[in-house]
Amino acid sequence: MRQIIKAIYICMTKFLNLFFSKKKIKEQEIVIMMTFPEDVLPIIEALNRKGDYQITVIGKEKHKKYTQHLKHVKYVLAGNKQIYKHLKCLSSAKVIIIDTYYLLMGGFQKKQGQTIIQTWHATGALKNFGLTDHQVDLNNKKIVAQYQQVYDATDKYIVGGEPMISCFKSSFGASDEQMLRTGLPRLVPYRTVNITQRQQELKQQYGIKGKVAVYVPTYREHHQANRTIDKQKFETALPNYTLFSKLHPSIAIEQQPSINLQSLMIMADIIISDYSSLAIEASLLNKPTLFYVYDEQQYEAERGLNHFYYDIPTQYKAYDEGELIQKLKENDGDFQLLFSKWHEYNETQSLTQVIQYIEEMVKA
Repeated sequence: MRQIIKAIYICMTKFLNLFFSKKKIKEQEIVIMMTFPEDVLPIIEALNRKGDYQITVIGKEKHKKYTQHLKHVKYVLAGNKQIYKHLKCLSSAKVIIIDTYYLLMGGFQKKQGQTIIQTWHATGALKNFGLTDHQVDLNNKKIVAQYQQVYDATDKYIVGGEPMISCFKSSFGASDEQMLRTGLPRLVPYRTVNITQRQQELKQQYGIKGKVAVYVPTYREHHQANRTIDKQKFETALPNYTLFSKLHPSIAIEQQPSINLQSLMIMADIIISDYSSLAIEASLLNKPTLFYVYDEQQYEAERGLNHFYYDIPTQYKAYDEGELIQKLKENDGDFQLLFSKWHEYNETQSLTQVIQYIEEMVKA
C-alpha cells in the first residue's frame, strides 16, 4: 500500500509540473529544501550575505525561526498540502539544494540548465541506506525504479572524503563525476575552533570536572526506542566521568540535555555510539568512539551494516552495558581515531568552495 501511495504522489507531482513547464528559469533564484537545518544553514547564510540571490527555503514551521532575520530569504512551509507552491518555486530556480531523500524529486521535471545539489545529512555511513538498505526489495523492479527516479534527479553530491563517495555510488547508483570534493560546510567550525580550549570553556560553563562521555545512538526502524545507559550506574562505576545521552530526535524522551549536540561533541572526551555517522564526525574533533552495539544482529537483519562498520576492531565494540563500562575502565585513554580518511576534503575553505560552485552553476 505504501508503494502505491508513493506512486500516486509521483504521478500527481508530474501532472502539477505541467502548469510550470513553460515557466522560465531565473538565474538569481535558488531553492533550498531544508529538513536538517545544521546542514544547509551555513549555505543559506553565506548566499544571503552575497545579496545577489533570491533564496527560497522550503522547511517545517519549527525551523522558520532560523531564517526570519535573513533579508534575501523567503520561507515556504513544507508539507504535502503545499506541493503546488513547492513546484512553483522549484520550476524557476537555477540551483536547487536538498539535504535528504525527497520523494518530490521523483516527479519533479528538471529543466535544462537547472542543477540539483545534495548536501546529505550525515558525515559518513556505517549502516546501509538507499538501494543497499535491506528493507528495499531489489527483486521488485517497480520499487527500485521508484527509488531510482528520486536519486537520478541529483546532479552533484557534496562529500568530505573518498569513503562516502563509495557509499553514494553503491546506495544511489551515483558516478564519480557527480561528486563535489569540497568538504561539508557544516563541519567548517570544527576546523576553525581551538577544540581543546573550547572543551575546557564548556566544561567550566556547565560546572563539569573530570571527563565527559556522550552517548549518541542512531535511529531505529519503526520508531523503536534506543536502549538507554543507566547514568547512575555508569557514573558510579566510572567516577571520573559525567555521562550525557542525546537520543535520536525521532524517539527522544523528555530527559534530554538542553546542551546542543555540537557543544556536547566538543565537550566530550569519548563518544559512545552504535551505527551513527556521529562516530565518523567525532574523529574530526579528535574524539575516539566506543560502540555500544547491543542489537548488532537485529540491526544487520533489518537495515544492514556496511564494510566500514565491520572494519571497526572488536575491542571498540561492547554488546551490553557491563562490557561497555569494563572496556572504558580497562582501556581509558587508549582508544584511537578510526575515521580520518572520511575527512580528506573537510577543510576551513569547504563552505567557500561550495558557494563558488553554486555561483558557477548560476552563471552557467
